[in-house]
Amino acid sequence: MAYKKILSMALVFSMVLGMTGCGTLEMMANLKSNGEEEVADVSGLTEFEIVEDDLSGEPAVETITVDADTKMKEIIAYYEDDNGYVVPVNTEIPFEEGIAKATLRSLVVGSDVEKRIAQSGLHGVLPEGTEILGMSIKDGLARIDFSKNILNTASVEQEENMISALTYTLTEFATINKVQVLVEGQALASLSKGFAIDTAFERKNINLYGKEAGVNYTVYYKAPDTEVAGHYVPVTFSAEKVNNPAVAVIEKLFTGAPKDTQLSNKIPYGVNLKNVEIAGDTAVLDLGIGAVNLTEQEYTDMHKIVVLCLQQFKDIANVDYKIDGLTFEEAGLNFEDEGIVPAFNEY
Repeated sequence: MAYKKILSMALVFSMVLGMTGCGTLEMMANLKSNGEEEVADVSGLTEFEIVEDDLSGEPAVETITVDADTKMKEIIAYYEDDNGYVVPVNTEIPFEEGIAKATLRSLVVGSDVEKRIAQSGLHGVLPEGTEILGMSIKDGLARIDFSKNILNTASVEQEENMISALTYTLTEFATINKVQVLVEGQALASLSKGFAIDTAFERKNINLYGKEAGVNYTVYYKAPDTEVAGHYVPVTFSAEKVNNPAVAVIEKLFTGAPKDTQLSNKIPYGVNLKNVEIAGDTAVLDLGIGAVNLTEQEYTDMHKIVVLCLQQFKDIANVDYKIDGLTFEEAGLNFEDEGIVPAFNEY
C-alpha cells in the first residue's frame, strides 16, 4: 500500500486529536506558537534583568483574520478534563500584544475562552480570578508572577496538573524552555496544598502512569465521547529499558489503555499488531489477519491515532501497513488515505 504521509502538526490543526507527545511529547514542542513582542511587567522579579517578551519563532499556525476589525490567533493550551488528565487543545483567542499572557489568561476558570472550552468537558487549570501580574523571559526561562488567587486550589493533585498545564502551554513558545512560578512577586517553596514550586519546570511526564525514573514515553488514547465531542489524552509510561521508543509507543498503543481508566486506543476489535519496524523514515505496522475486516472509517480512525503517536519522532515521515506480511492491496483493501491527518483536540 502507498505510504501514508504524516503531515506536520503545524499544518493539521483543522481536525479533532484533538496530543504531550508520545515519549516526552517532543512533538508538541514543535507546535510552538508565534507570539508578538511584549514588554514584561515584572515588579518584584528583581533577580532577573527585565527583558522584552519576544516570543518570535516558527509559527504553529497563521494569524486568522475573522473580520475587518478582529484578528484571532490559534494557540495550543492545556486544560484539565473531568478525569484529572491534562489535555492539549488547539483553539483561538483574540490577538493582542503579549500573546503569552493572553494565552495564560485563557486557562483561568471563568474567562471567556475557558467558558467556551468548558462546554466540551475541559476546564481551566488556573483558579477563578487569577491574574498574571508580570512576566520575564531570559535564556529560555519564563518567570511568571501570579496573583494570590492561584493559591485557591482544592488538592495537591490539582496543583500538580496546574503546573504541568502551565509548563506545557508556555513551552509551546519557541523562546521558552522552562517555567518558574511566583506569587505576588515572591518565590514560594510550595503552593497552598503542598505541591513544591521551588524550582523551574520543564516538559516531563505529562499524565504519568508509573514511575518518574527509567525511560518514559507517552502514548495518546481516546477519552469517551460526550454530547459535544471526545478528546485525546497523552499518557506517559515508564520502563526500565526501551530499545526503540517509536516501536514501544506503537506496541503500547495496540496493547490498549490502562484497564483502570476510561480511555481507549481506537484500534478496531479484532485487529492486533504482529510486528512494527522502522525502515528508514517509515514505520511499517504488520497487522494480524483480523485487519482484513477493517472498514474505511475504522482504518481512518486507527491511522489518525497512529500518526498522532508518531508525530514526536522527527525522523519518521510515513506510516505503512501490512496484513500478515501482505500489503493492503494484496489483502484486498483499497482505502483512500489522501488527506488523512492526525486527530487533535480542537475547540
